[in-house]
Amino acid sequence: MKKTLLIAISTLAISLVGSSITSCSTTSSKLTIVHFDQTILGDAQKDLSVSIGIKKGNTELQTKINEALASISSEKRNELMLAATERSTAISIKNEEGKLIYTVAPHDDSKPDLIVGLECNYSPFNWTETKANTYTYPTNLNNQYADGYDVQIAKYIADFIGYNLIIQKLEWEVLIPSLENNTINAVIAGMTDTEDRRKSIDFTDPYYTSELVLVVKADSKYATSTSLSDFNGARIVSQVSTVTNDVIESWVSEFNVRHMTPLDTFATCALAVKNGSADAMTAELPVATAIVKGNNI
Repeated sequence: MKKTLLIAISTLAISLVGSSITSCSTTSSKLTIVHFDQTILGDAQKDLSVSIGIKKGNTELQTKINEALASISSEKRNELMLAATERSTAISIKNEEGKLIYTVAPHDDSKPDLIVGLECNYSPFNWTETKANTYTYPTNLNNQYADGYDVQIAKYIADFIGYNLIIQKLEWEVLIPSLENNTINAVIAGMTDTEDRRKSIDFTDPYYTSELVLVVKADSKYATSTSLSDFNGARIVSQVSTVTNDVIESWVSEFNVRHMTPLDTFATCALAVKNGSADAMTAELPVATAIVKGNNI
């Protein structure tokens, strides 16, 4: 769901060499990541930044959120993403000493509400925990807590602008409709600012910029690919209604790939690759890393 301008994500980032593809595997997973030159995406789909969606015309909230985002350095954003990726693949989370663990969202009646919608199913941007810790935040569902990069950004913004934070766990397909009907007033869910979405909602400045990669089986012929031409005839899948899915269509004629019917979640896409019903899936690097390092599927 995302845009280009490459960012070094500490130890997660892998340098691109010319226009070639480089792959990196891990001994702890049956899946691996294939990197490629982002200029291949072309002008129409190369932008992999994610922004915060807000209701059309809500310029007051848009301005406040942009001010909050401007106060977060690129170094801090990368630090938050690296930490979120590590937590998303961890067996257990060590609580931070001296920090509160919220099992119920705190609420101050004197403050306005920032009601944020997200899937809680797109690690390391956002995911669900069944036990609260110092990184999680309560959702609208009983005994379900949200964590991830998006959640940390939401907590920071709410504190910066002086709002109560309320997190609504919603399906991806209903995030924009929920914004339009005032069920929520912000979408912080790894969503890309696109012309099509701007017909329905407005966006803030970007709050993260990533890289598009392919996830393949580590023992497949695609794991050692040196060009997208190596994916001739490959079945490629991604999540429905995402930029990572849209970009596959542009490869059909150029690289003769097979664009599979998009699936409901990135987890089901990863399962399709793992069980062999798909040869590859497209995803942003942090998401792909979480899947590969943790078999988070």
